[in-house]
Amino acid sequence: MFSDFYHIFYYSSLILAGLTSLVFIKKIDLPFRLLGGLIIVTLGSELIAKYISGHLGRDNSIVYHVFTIVEYIFYSLIYASFFKNRRWDRILIAMVIFLLAIEVLNIIFFQSIFDSDTNTVLLESVLLIFLSLFLFDKIRESNDYKNILKENIFWFNCAVLVYYPFNVLIWGFHSIKVYQLKDPPILIYYINFIFSGMLYLFYSLLIIRNFTQKTKENKSV
Repeated sequence: MFSDFYHIFYYSSLILAGLTSLVFIKKIDLPFRLLGGLIIVTLGSELIAKYISGHLGRDNSIVYHVFTIVEYIFYSLIYASFFKNRRWDRILIAMVIFLLAIEVLNIIFFQSIFDSDTNTVLLESVLLIFLSLFLFDKIRESNDYKNILKENIFWFNCAVLVYYPFNVLIWGFHSIKVYQLKDPPILIYYINFIFSGMLYLFYSLLIIRNFTQKTKENKSV
């Protein structure tokens, strides 16, 4: 099923992150429970997609059409728990509805459930970049953080802001269908497997870190 280093690294990282999430999900703060839920859903989606393509020999694009929306809903819930603002709750709900509408239109007019869902993935990535920038602005103006480098919210947001611009590059590259060339430059896809694996490993470290911080806080009470 996993025939090369890049696939092995990605799926191994995702499985490890998923197991970490399962172990700690009931013992951590809400944003990181949601993050753990996202990792578990991602792992499930990837395994389902692999089963459909590898064992059933069928196109698995529909899995990613569904997953893109589910992933963005999880991210929206995470950001809502960080913003803690009714205005932002309304904005995030509107953005989910907007992305869902775009996904439906994309399926009807541009990329069917049997095509790669690049258009919606690109839009999702742009929206997440937008959210990360606004959260950084909130962090900058807040007096709640004594040392920002010790805050998990800061490192989570850094991960989003580093990974998703790269995701725009990857899926923009994929959208121009360079993979149809005689000798397609597939290195960028391999790099994507590495970056994605590192992202989920980093998320799992944040979950563990939140658990240790929460444990120390409970002991000191």
